Parts: sequence; structure tokens; C-alpha cells
Amino acid sequence: MQPIYPPEPAPAKRLVLAVADGLRADKLFQEHLKYAPFLADVVENKGVFGISHTRVPTESRPGHVALIAGFYEDVSAVTKGWKMNPVNFDSVFNQSYKTWAFGSPDILPMFAYGTSDKSKMDMFMYPAESEDFAHGDASQLDTFVFNEFEALFNRSKTDPELFKLLHHEKICFFLHLLGIDTNGHSYRPYSREYMDNIRIVDQGIKRVESLILDYYKDNKTAFVMTADHGMSNRGTSSIFFTQLGSHGDGHPDNTRTPLIAWGAGISKPSRNSPSGHDSFSMDWGLNHLSRYDVAQADIAPLMVLIDFVIVLSLH
Repeated sequence: MQPIYPPEPAPAKRLVLAVADGLRADKLFQEHLKYAPFLADVVENKGVFGISHTRVPTESRPGHVALIAGFYEDVSAVTKGWKMNPVNFDSVFNQSYKTWAFGSPDILPMFAYGTSDKSKMDMFMYPAESEDFAHGDASQLDTFVFNEFEALFNRSKTDPELFKLLHHEKICFFLHLLGIDTNGHSYRPYSREYMDNIRIVDQGIKRVESLILDYYKDNKTAFVMTADHGMSNRGTSSIFFTQLGSHGDGHPDNTRTPLIAWGAGISKPSRNSPSGHDSFSMDWGLNHLSRYDVAQADIAPLMVLIDFVIVLSLH
């Protein structure tokens, strides 16, 4: 009989998951992350990067379920609406001690609904009417997320209970960033608005990391940045909306999304015999670093390993 060993302690006490809704892998990584200097520094010096391959339908609900629950939801669930789950499911957030989630009222509630204890997840959402796919710059949706994240930590300075919760192990922070998707629908993914929104997300994630490192000072935080789906240049099927970006089908622009991970439990960049590149990534200027590709549903167990169970190495 094999002896039973206790699990190794998790390398991270907390997890930050940032999902840039509708972000294509090539648009982030192109020209050595030209529009994302902070994430470029992460890729070069702190962590690992690659492609997360999604499945059809490339929509927000099934993408987030795959990322956070670790399975590919039946496609019929898309027709059941965005806020209520046809069938309850477990998730990384449900297994956490506490999760704070920031972002869209279309995405956050479907994970709060399935938690075993409703107090496990606190949500900070903008009004549904803020999600305007037709007018204005949607990057304000992401600015809301970053501002609310900072406000949470500021409140902990005068709220002892919140301070205690924030210092517990096995906690998660979920940042749902809808601006890129919204601007992609309105202006297409090669537009100035889409690319400028990448800059805003990049600087927002830099702000989040800086706040976390200054607040905890323990190097026990893991960071994962990815997307639920990409965005096609081809426009929608309607003749009235041919100038809009679209997603949903299996076009590679929709199924190839970025993955960047760094912090506690994550390996450093690999420069020894870099591998994983193909024609898709040859013009990114990242060939001196190994590229690691994953199936989207494998990100959930990756996050659990980092934050909850054992040491993880992507090498």
C-alpha cells in the first residue's frame, strides 16, 4: 500500500484573474506587445505566456464557464440567458474562501448564483445600461473595475472585518473587463478604439499589481490574464451591421486568446531552447521565449493548483 502524503502547501495565498472580454491573442502580442508595455515586461521578465484555445460557441458565457468552472458548457445553455444557470456547477470561486468580483452584470451573477455559500462572493457591477455597443468609448467600463478594486482596499483601512478577509488564504479577485469587446463590436478589432482600450487594460493591470504588492508585501499572489473569446474582422451577418466586429463561430480570430501568468507558483520566462512558436506568432518578436498553449478549460485547474493545492510549474 502506497503511503499517503499531505499535499504541498499552495505557493499562492491569493489569485487575481483578469479576463479581457473579446481580446484576440494577436492583437495583444503583436509587435512585442506594442500597446501593452506592462504586460510586455511581465512576459519578458516575470512569467509565461501563450495561447488559450477556446471552443465554439465563442461567446462570453461559455468562455467564462470554461475558464472559471473548467468544463465546456452545453451550447444550449447560451439560449437560457446570461444570468441564470440551467444547471448548477462548481467553480474556482466556489472553492475559494472568498471572491471579490468586479465588472458586468451579465457575467458576475452566474458564478455567484452557484456558490455553496452566498457570502463567498461579493460583486461590484456597473448598471446594465452602461453596456452600450453602439455609442461612445467603452473603456470606461474597465476604468470602473480598476477604480472599484482600489476602493475595496482603501475601505479595508477603516473596516477591520474586510481587512481580516483580505488577509485570509485562498481568496480570489476576478476582474471582468468588457471594454475591449464592446469597442470591438462598435469599431472592429483593428480600430484605434480597440487598441487604445488594450492600453487602458494594460495600465489598469499594472495598477492592480502595484496595489497588491504594496498592500501584502509577501509575494504570495498569483496573476492570470486571459480572454473569454476573440473578435473577428468580418463583421456580423446582418447587412445593417457590416461595420461591427463579431464572434461566436470557430474562426481562429475568435478561438485564439492570450494567456499570461505570473507571480507565486508560476515559472519565470524560458529562454533556453524556446519552443511552441509557429507561423501565427513569428512576427510578435517573442521567439526568444517559449510559448505555452492550453485548452481554455484547463485554466481553471491551473488556477486551483496555484492557489489551493500544490506547486505548479509550466515547464
